[in-house]
Amino acid sequence: MTSASTMTNSQNITQATEALERDMHAWDLSDSPPPALLFQTPPPPPPSPQLLQDPTGSGLCEETIIDIKLATHHLVMLALNAFLQETCYGCRTAQPSQVQHSCLFELPEYYFDTYYDDVMLRLKTFRFIPAIRLFVRSYTDDGTKTQFSRIAEHTMTELRSSQHIVCAINDNIAQLLEASRYARRVKPAMLRMIGNYWAGRHLV
Repeated sequence: MTSASTMTNSQNITQATEALERDMHAWDLSDSPPPALLFQTPPPPPPSPQLLQDPTGSGLCEETIIDIKLATHHLVMLALNAFLQETCYGCRTAQPSQVQHSCLFELPEYYFDTYYDDVMLRLKTFRFIPAIRLFVRSYTDDGTKTQFSRIAEHTMTELRSSQHIVCAINDNIAQLLEASRYARRVKPAMLRMIGNYWAGRHLV
């Protein structure tokens, strides 16, 4: 049981995975700025150099590395949310009481490390790497399936040590989008599309 201020609960995970989707629903992709830019909001912290580095020495350009990591983070969040719902007694039995929903409880520290293998079983479907490739191929022909897989694996290994996995993924996605130099305004929509593809909601 947690207070309403607790960050790591199922609602926040859903919000984290859908944050990019809400951006696209709210934004007009014309020349006018998105509504968020009309407010004086503090700029996000600059991305850490490690976040933008090529961990495998593949020689891919920085923008391709950013795109691979963006797609990987987004899909990991979807898989984590799926795992929480599948293991929640209240969700499985459609309990009306929130008390019966473990997915609403606070996630322990290092939750992702503890259940890493379980989340990976849900993440690494036959659509996982194709979904990443679909996102990258929207902007460049750079990279191969093997390179995508290696960078994705390294990214997930780095996330495994996160103390608070939802915060880590959400912060990294924001920083990667900020560091992206191309099509930043449409990448949230593309992430939504590959998420639907990975989940099997439509074919591409």
